[in-house]
Amino acid sequence: THIIFMFDTFRSSSKLINTFVGHIGWVRSMDWVRSIDCSTFNDCQFICSGSDDKAVHVWDVDNNKKFQSFNGHSSFVYCAKFSSYHNHQNVICSSSLDKTIRFWDFKHNQQLQIFNGHSDS
Repeated sequence: THIIFMFDTFRSSSKLINTFVGHIGWVRSMDWVRSIDCSTFNDCQFICSGSDDKAVHVWDVDNNKKFQSFNGHSSFVYCAKFSSYHNHQNVICSSSLDKTIRFWDFKHNQQLQIFNGHSDS
């Protein structure tokens, strides 16, 4: 099988929907790094992002603004994801080059847990 991708069609039909500004470092998305995630809570759409600036941000998509910021990591945040382990209770999980995994409650603006023990990022 062959897959043909029409770049001209894609380029002409794509358009920028929104831009969220706030990180001062790179926000990465590669095969092994996923520093952006999206979810819906109580009919509101949110995006979370982690960055080389050591921060995790939560964005309110409907209101086009930053909703919350967390600055507990001491190095680059390589992964930020809404936690499926907390039954949709406004929790984000982030991992960092600082060798920690952290859980954040973005509704109540607090860090819930820190997991240490990795010997590398």
